[in-house]
Amino acid sequence: MAEIAEWQSAVLARIRQLRAAQTGRARLGLRPRKGRTAIVTDSSASIPPEVLGHPLARGLRQVPMPVMIGEQIYTDGTPDLVRELPLALAAGTPVKTSRPAPGTFSAVYQELAESGYERVVSVHLSGQLSGTVEAARLAARESLIPVSVVDSQTAGFALGTAVIDAVIDAGFGMPPDQLLASIDAATQETGVFFTVPNLEQLRRGGRIGTLAGLLGSLLHVKPVLTLEDGAVSLVDRPRTTARATERLVELVREATCRDAGPAEPAPGGGDRIAVHGFGNDQAAHELAGRLQGLSVMPVPVIRLPAVLAAHLGLGALAVTLNPLPTPQRAG
Repeated sequence: MAEIAEWQSAVLARIRQLRAAQTGRARLGLRPRKGRTAIVTDSSASIPPEVLGHPLARGLRQVPMPVMIGEQIYTDGTPDLVRELPLALAAGTPVKTSRPAPGTFSAVYQELAESGYERVVSVHLSGQLSGTVEAARLAARESLIPVSVVDSQTAGFALGTAVIDAVIDAGFGMPPDQLLASIDAATQETGVFFTVPNLEQLRRGGRIGTLAGLLGSLLHVKPVLTLEDGAVSLVDRPRTTARATERLVELVREATCRDAGPAEPAPGGGDRIAVHGFGNDQAAHELAGRLQGLSVMPVPVIRLPAVLAAHLGLGALAVTLNPLPTPQRAG
């Protein structure tokens, strides 16, 4: 496992390596004065505050998503929600989420235009899970500058890592068409595996889709799930939390060894791994420690953002995988 600072140091080291391979202004870490592209995402991407506040992320915006506890609406990432959400989930208080209003995106796009950016790429939580991408599309129609909206078909730090890669590529002046192709490739290559204590929160939020017919048979198991084409899909149905965690490790090991190819059977085939938890820090850190040998970078433990925790519940564990970009994609 790794603390966020250790993971961030590894990201900055990678940027330095990319910069060394550049020429001209890009090698100096300077963005082109014209044609700058900003990246916008939503809080489901789980991008740590340490990244959002870094000077290299000046062209990145993460739009917070609303969470309703009872009749009170909170904004993702605020101290009040951090305090109240675990209590609400433990007490069984109704918790709902909503997409950001199109006007929220419009304000962000306008601010970026006024800051001198000439275009925006807006990358969001899977449209199978939220209407956020549609809200962004509505706002894009009224934007002062061109906005390309991307449905990532993923969530959590799988989305966040793809967004950070896009920020790096945009910072090195990658042309817009190539940037969009790079983001599309990156989001299609992600992996997300997770386990929840039960399906109750997902059922309440209507996020289980085709699993609805299996609810009765899943009452006494700790389901292991994934995102398939942007929707929640069942992988396995172990009966204990320990076995569910073991299954997560097995799935990640299978994925990383498959990526490495038959000629390279050793784990660590170029994948970056992260772990999410909510209300179970010790379990999340233990899982991250077990997965470190399968990752090419430090494995950070990142608290599930409220908009995802509201649907997964207390005790949820998730693992995200993102292959390292190829040199061509990295620009």
